[in-house]
Amino acid sequence: MRRLVLSLMLTLALVAPGFAFPGESAAINGAECWYSGALPPPGFHYINYTLYYYADDFKDARGDTFVTPPLANFKANVMANVFRPLYVADLNILGASPAWHMVIPMVYKSLESDFFDDSVFGLGDIYISPLILGWHSKNVHGAVGLDIIAPVGKYDEDNVANVGVNHWTFEAVGALTLMSNDGWSGSMKLMYDFHTKNRDTDILTGQQIHGDWNVGYSVEEWRAGLSGYFLKGVQKDEFRGSDIRNSKEQVVAVGPSLQWHRGPLAIGLRSQWEFAVENRPQGVANWLKVIYSF
Repeated sequence: MRRLVLSLMLTLALVAPGFAFPGESAAINGAECWYSGALPPPGFHYINYTLYYYADDFKDARGDTFVTPPLANFKANVMANVFRPLYVADLNILGASPAWHMVIPMVYKSLESDFFDDSVFGLGDIYISPLILGWHSKNVHGAVGLDIIAPVGKYDEDNVANVGVNHWTFEAVGALTLMSNDGWSGSMKLMYDFHTKNRDTDILTGQQIHGDWNVGYSVEEWRAGLSGYFLKGVQKDEFRGSDIRNSKEQVVAVGPSLQWHRGPLAIGLRSQWEFAVENRPQGVANWLKVIYSF
């Protein structure tokens, strides 16, 4: 069984580096939207994300659908509830407010094709940030930080579907929000990922750049606009020191976003349709995001 799964993983790696959330990277694409560059005021804040991702297509390096094993008739379902406690200190470091957070995902995932059918539920890999710094002015907000993604998620090398990726990731983060005086705003959060090796498979995921963005307009308690994300593989994955052919992922997504807020509570909905996909599944991500400030 182990030889079969390893063979399948390597075959999958020829077209995409695994499939964890939903790729070999533990990075969560599309989670951020409105005002991602603006840290909230000092105090404790709780953010909850609910995700449903569905894909029924797996694209190759040319963006064509796979119609041959092991990815013929590919389907994926990912459902997640992500807990993110955030604390912003009433301090000043280099003119910025310092903050700390954790990101704790609980994930259900099912993967199937003509060649395999597997599902899993459990704790995903956890984000820990040693420090976030946020700067504020009337119309411009920015933040930088580092996320360390710890491989604590449920993982079994004999399974096709896993919710952990079994390697550490170090993610550099920068975010910017621009706001006009008449209700318009735009935000971008950029992330660059450095991965360590999965020692069970000897696969090293290549470095990746990805980002979440949003543009929109606010009227009283309501905000409406467009949001999306992108991911681009910068390096090929490696297996025992050798490059894996066609292992650089690419995806772009866009869709409508809507948010309501009153006092300490904000609730957001959005859907994001993927396109320009290479070496990974193509699907739709649907998000519910709830923010409560204590």
